[in-house]
Amino acid sequence: MPSRLAPTPYRNSAPNPAISASAILTAIGYALVLSAILSIAGQMGAAQHGGWRTGLLFGLAGFASVMLAPMLGLPPELPGSPAAQLGARQTWWIATAIATAVGIALFAIRREPWAAVLAVALVAAPHVIGAPPPPDGEHPLAPLALERQFIVAVTVTSFVFWALLGALSGALLKRFEAAR
Repeated sequence: MPSRLAPTPYRNSAPNPAISASAILTAIGYALVLSAILSIAGQMGAAQHGGWRTGLLFGLAGFASVMLAPMLGLPPELPGSPAAQLGARQTWWIATAIATAVGIALFAIRREPWAAVLAVALVAAPHVIGAPPPPDGEHPLAPLALERQFIVAVTVTSFVFWALLGALSGALLKRFEAAR
């Protein structure tokens, strides 16, 4: 059966070990942070039941904080796409991820109206300020269809990653706590 994808020089090339190692280390870092947050939430009584369902909810909150909210202002980029300076993009991305995480936590922990208003304001603030725009007059090297495919693939992959990471972290944390 012939391939639907156009041949590329990268199709049969071996994966880059440095990229693979960085992806694995990033996943380990996210897992450690998520496990720590789940553990702290359990000690505070915010995650009373624990287990994979609680972990899944925390994983989805991680997806919303780290991927979904930042991509509204800075969608994933293919190499060769016009982009603002790296430092400005990183600062905006980090601020957006933190503001979204704090907003979600505030909304989940406090059930008062003022907390809901503050949570929405925190989540919306980076988007009101706006992401750094790409330089004027530059055009992407890749076709628009490929760029859209890439954004969908990255988003779906990230969603699955965060859902699995959350569910597995919650299940394993509950198992380790039961063994104590």
